Amino acid sequence: MGKNPFHEDLDDTFRGVRVRAHTDEHTYEGWCGRWYYNEHAVVIYDAERDDGEEVGAVTLSEPETVERLPPTDTIEEVRVADIAPSPYTYRSMDDAAHQKFIKETRERGHLLTYPTVRPVAGDEQRDHECAYEVVAGHRRFNTAQKAGLETIAVRIADLDAWEAVERFVDDHVAIQGGDERHMYGQEEIDQMLARLRKNWDDDRLREIEVLTPYLEEKLAATRSEALRQGYLADGRGDR
Repeated sequence: MGKNPFHEDLDDTFRGVRVRAHTDEHTYEGWCGRWYYNEHAVVIYDAERDDGEEVGAVTLSEPETVERLPPTDTIEEVRVADIAPSPYTYRSMDDAAHQKFIKETRERGHLLTYPTVRPVAGDEQRDHECAYEVVAGHRRFNTAQKAGLETIAVRIADLDAWEAVERFVDDHVAIQGGDERHMYGQEEIDQMLARLRKNWDDDRLREIEVLTPYLEEKLAATRSEALRQGYLADGRGDR
């Protein structure tokens, strides 16, 4: 039996673009995935419900309407081998929950949500030959590697190196008094800052307000601590 031209047109119009889907109970926004025509259902990835709940991948049965939203980032299928992690990621990923996630992904054959990457061809700071670098979703990317996936769907964000730094810090360093769950601890922040200071001068890094206490108070509180942590090039003063 040949493919239904209406279904093909529906896929071309919606798949991989950001949508808003209305059901009789909630409204969801996310990235449109596969349509299940016989079941009158659609999969929405990275979905956020109208009550603010981030629900990840969700299958909506018989949605009332599905509308395209203005385009933002592009969703594409990319070879895992063409993606490198951010140079600032230092989080351990050997916990039991992550190992379970890897096993489930290997059995499923795909990720449930999209990592975000940026094109890095021509980026002088990169220390790899990959075409893309992870901006957000390092656990998902690591899972894809460990699960042996050859390709994954990714959100491609048009970010330069500095914009990627701002996004990474915002995702990993809690503001003072903010929610620290899933954020970097002190050791990870120290490692991240050491790498940041290799690529960016302190004045530029101070533009990211949340880093200022670590730069001014913790990392450079004493000359001996800065030397021990590697934030001074030698024993004669600041870099």
